[in-house]
Amino acid sequence: MLRRSMWTVLSKWLEKGPSKALLLVGARQTGKTYLIRAFAQERFSFLAEVNFLKDRRAISLLGAASDTEDFLARLSLLVKVPLRPHETLVFLDEIQEAPDVLTAVKFLIEDGRFPLAVSGSLLGTELKGVRSFPVGYVQVERMYPLGFEEFCWAQNVPDSIWRTVRNAYESRSRVEDSLHTYLTSLFRYYLAIGGMPEAVQTYLASGYDMGAVRQTALQILEQYRFDIAKYAGRRALAVRSIFDAMPSQLSKENKRFKLNTLGNKATYNRYENDFQWIIDAGVALPAYCVSEPKSPLPRTKEINKFKLYSSDTGLLLAQYPQQSVLDVMEGAPSVNFGAVYENAVAQALSIVDPNLYYYLNNRKGEVDFLVETSRGEIMPVEVKSGKDYKVHVALNNLLDTAEYGISEAVVLSEANLSTEQRKGKLITYLPLYMTPFLAEETKDTLTGVRMAPPRPPL
Repeated sequence: MLRRSMWTVLSKWLEKGPSKALLLVGARQTGKTYLIRAFAQERFSFLAEVNFLKDRRAISLLGAASDTEDFLARLSLLVKVPLRPHETLVFLDEIQEAPDVLTAVKFLIEDGRFPLAVSGSLLGTELKGVRSFPVGYVQVERMYPLGFEEFCWAQNVPDSIWRTVRNAYESRSRVEDSLHTYLTSLFRYYLAIGGMPEAVQTYLASGYDMGAVRQTALQILEQYRFDIAKYAGRRALAVRSIFDAMPSQLSKENKRFKLNTLGNKATYNRYENDFQWIIDAGVALPAYCVSEPKSPLPRTKEINKFKLYSSDTGLLLAQYPQQSVLDVMEGAPSVNFGAVYENAVAQALSIVDPNLYYYLNNRKGEVDFLVETSRGEIMPVEVKSGKDYKVHVALNNLLDTAEYGISEAVVLSEANLSTEQRKGKLITYLPLYMTPFLAEETKDTLTGVRMAPPRPPL
C-alpha cells in the first residue's frame, strides 16, 4: 500500500469519536476508496461498504430510509458483514451517484454507534443538486494525487532525508550537494510519473517501465473524458473542449487560457459554468490574475483572466509527445520545462490553499504566483526552469514598488538553496523539491490562539 498523509487525517477523525461523518472528496483515481478500505482493515473488525456506481438498487433503497433503524435495516440487505456497534465502519462509496443519500447520514451520526465514511468524485458538481446537505454532520476532506513527499515514501526514501531537507529550509542553508542532486533527479521523476496512485504503482510493479506508466495515465485521462460525457449534461462538448485545450494553453509563453481557443466568438460569460464544472470536478487548478499584489488578493481578482493547470503533472505530460517525458526525466538542457514546473508548484500550493493567484501588469511584468503567508504578508513566487534563475525583472519590479510593501520573494528552480538582498528585500532561491514547505507557510495559524473578548465598560 502506498503511504498517504491522509491516513493521519483519518486517524484524528476516528479519535474524535463518531460526532461527524468523514466525507472524502477529490478527483477520480486519487486513491480515496483504496485508502478507506485499508484504514478499515486496520482499525475495524468489519467494513460495510456500499458502492452506488456498482449497486444501483442501493440508491433508492437507502435514500428512502426514514430513521436510523430503518437505514440500518436497509443497509443490512446490501452488505454481507455484521453491523456491530463501534466495530463496523459504514462506507458509502461513489456518493455522487446518490447525492440525496447524504441527507440520511445524520441518522447514523446522531445514533453514534457506527462511524461513517463517505467518498466520491465530481462532488463539487454533483452535490449542487442535494436537497438538504447535512451541515454540521460532515467533516469534508479533499484527496489529491501524491505530493512529492508521498512520492518519496513510495521510493523508500528514508524519513531522515526529508527531515534534513526541512531543517535546511527552516535554517535557509544549502543542502549537501550530493543530496541536492539526488532529490532534484527524483523530483524530475515525480514530474514525469505524476502522483496518481495507479501510475506510481504501475511504475514500481512494472520494473520502472515508463511506457506502462504512460498507458496508465492515458487510461485515466480517458476515464476523465468519460466522466465529462456522463455528468456534464448538455455542456459536455464545451467542457471536453476546455479539458483537451489545457495542455496546449499551458505550453504557450504566458500560459493564460485564451478563450478564442474555444471559438472566435467565445466569451467568458458563455463558458463560465463550463470552466467551473471542470474546476469543481478536481481535474483543473485555476490561478487568477490580480492587478495589485496586496492583501486581500481577491480584491483585485480578474475572474476572466486565469491559467488552468492540470491536477497532476503526470497526466499533463501524457498529453505531450512521449519524448517530452524523457526530456523531463533527464533534465535535457535544451528544453523549456516552465509549464511542467509551474504545474507542479500549483499542485503543491493548492493542497494547502486552493485559491491560486498570479500578478500581471503591462508595465511591471508578470509573476507566476502570489501567496499570502500566515503572517498576512504577500510573497511573490517565480518558477524558473533554466540556469538564468536569477534573472527576474518582474519580481524585482514588485520588490522595488514601495506602495506594495513586499519584503520577501521566492524563486523556485533546480538550483540549491541560497539567499540574497535586493535594496533591503530578501530573495530566497529554493530548490523545487522544497515547494511543499513553502506551501505550508500559507496555512492558517489561528488554531489554538485564544483571545478573550473585551469586557463591557463599567
